[in-house]
Amino acid sequence: MHTGARTPPRLLVLGALVVVQVLFGLNYVVSKVVVGSFPPLVWASLRIIVSSALMVGLALLMKRPHPTDGRKFFGPLVWLALLGTVINQACFLVGLKHTTASNSAILNTLIPVFTLLVVTIRGQESLGWKRVVGFLFAFAGVLVLRNVEHFTLSDETAFGDLLTLINCLSFALFLSFSRKFIREHDRVWTTAWLFIYGSVGITALAGPDWAVFTWPEMTPRLWGAATFAIVGGTLLTYFLNNWTLAYARSTQVALFVYIQPVVAGVFAWFWLDQPITPRMVAASLLIFMGVILVLRRDSGHDLRDDEHSKGMVA
Repeated sequence: MHTGARTPPRLLVLGALVVVQVLFGLNYVVSKVVVGSFPPLVWASLRIIVSSALMVGLALLMKRPHPTDGRKFFGPLVWLALLGTVINQACFLVGLKHTTASNSAILNTLIPVFTLLVVTIRGQESLGWKRVVGFLFAFAGVLVLRNVEHFTLSDETAFGDLLTLINCLSFALFLSFSRKFIREHDRVWTTAWLFIYGSVGITALAGPDWAVFTWPEMTPRLWGAATFAIVGGTLLTYFLNNWTLAYARSTQVALFVYIQPVVAGVFAWFWLDQPITPRMVAASLLIFMGVILVLRRDSGHDLRDDEHSKGMVA
């Protein structure tokens, strides 16, 4: 384990978690522009290849010390990249193609629930009543905001719904199993190699689409959307997510997913002049009540582990 850097202030970690969700919320809107011109898997492959190159360049520019523990570093990265990048991204994108947007949005709210179940089963975190109530409040708020009444189960969406559930479980497992690994290794190089491994897997899956792909006309709007999706929606979000995972509980990192629809709603109001409805206000209150309840319950414990409270790498 690398030593020498102090644990950052709690507010900085929570602020980074909020920034991640803001970037994800923006990326959801921006990515619609990109996938209008690029096949989803081709775009997923392209953006992670470019992100890999940028992250490696950043690590070299910052002169970050590369991990030297061989198999202990590169071995776990294979299955962590499978969980956090390849399976996660492929199942989400292909699942979205075979189900409705409403079903996808609602099913993805299970990521924090699955994370809570995984870390509890593994004995990583305790399951207190405040935590359960907080998760239920936030979960209920998102369901209200996502129009749960539009959720449908049918033969037409079954395959897509199943892939979306696998996507949720895959990311929940990544948040649980990667935390110790990320705490013990340089964050920049870890993110870079997760991108590199992930780019190999996703590009392999996108092979058939690449074979027939024709490069679209790159308008200024498309260039801008693609640039943000790579830098803001991939590079920054993945790095900040990994960075916060070293200092916050897995369930906290997952819980902040629930503020994404609130962020999206604010953006829609600000940019698209969509009204803020009483439903959105009520749902947002439920979400923030749940998040606050969980954070208050975890206060004093979320930024450290009993055995690793000092000496984390920045």
